[in-house]
Amino acid sequence: MLVAEPLTSGRMVDAHRVLLVDDDVVVRAFFENFFAGQPEWEIVASACNGEEGVAAYAAHEPDLVLMDLQMPGISGVEATRRIKDDHPEACVIVMTSFVSDDLIVAALRVGAAGYLEKGADGEAVLQGLRQALRGEMPLSASVRQCLVTRLLEDEPPDVEDGRSLGVTCRERELLGWLAHGMTNQEIARQMYLAEGSVKQYLHALGAKLGEGSRTGILMRAIRLRLVDPYRLPRPR
Repeated sequence: MLVAEPLTSGRMVDAHRVLLVDDDVVVRAFFENFFAGQPEWEIVASACNGEEGVAAYAAHEPDLVLMDLQMPGISGVEATRRIKDDHPEACVIVMTSFVSDDLIVAALRVGAAGYLEKGADGEAVLQGLRQALRGEMPLSASVRQCLVTRLLEDEPPDVEDGRSLGVTCRERELLGWLAHGMTNQEIARQMYLAEGSVKQYLHALGAKLGEGSRTGILMRAIRLRLVDPYRLPRPR
C-alpha cells in the first residue's frame, strides 16, 4: 500500500495546511498545482484512499481535509467518520464529481463541515474552504436547498424536548437561515444584525445544544425539531 506522500514547499509559515484525499491521480495533481499558486494554502500530504487519509490526518493534523467521497476500500464517508471520531476538531470538506444526495447527507451526518463539487471554479473552492475554517458550512449552490431539506426530513427526532433548552425565538429564526445554508454575512443581512452578533448567537446556540460546529448545531437542531423544513423563513 502506498504511504500518504508529504509535500514540501516554501510557503509562508502561517499558511493553512490541507490534506488531500482522492484516489484519482489526475485530481490530486490538479489540486496540487492549483494550491501551488495560492500562498495562503499548503497541501501537507496527499493520500490515494480513505485508510491512508485517516493515517495522514493523525500524522500531520492539517487545518482542513479535502475528501473524495467514492474511493476503493473505505469510502470518504467512513474515512470522515473515523477522522472525526478520533479528532472531533477536524474540518473535513467532502467532494465528488457528481451529485449524490445520499452520500453527501451521510457525510454531513458523520461530521463533514461541508460539500464542494469537483467541477467548481477555483474561486468557489477557495471561498468554500475559507467558509469552513470560519465555522460556516459550505455547500455548492446547486445542491444546497435539496440537501438541507433531506437532512430536515430524514433526521430521526431526539427524545429530548428542544423547548427545555431555552432556545429563544430569535435563535430559532437564525436556525432557519442556517438551514438555508447561508453564511454569517448573509444571515446578518436577513436579521438586520452585525456579523459579530451572528457569531455571538451561534456561540450561544452551540452552548445550549452542546455542539461546537455550525454543522453540528444544525444537525442537533434538526433532531430536536427546532427547525421545520416546511416553514423556513423566506429570504428578503
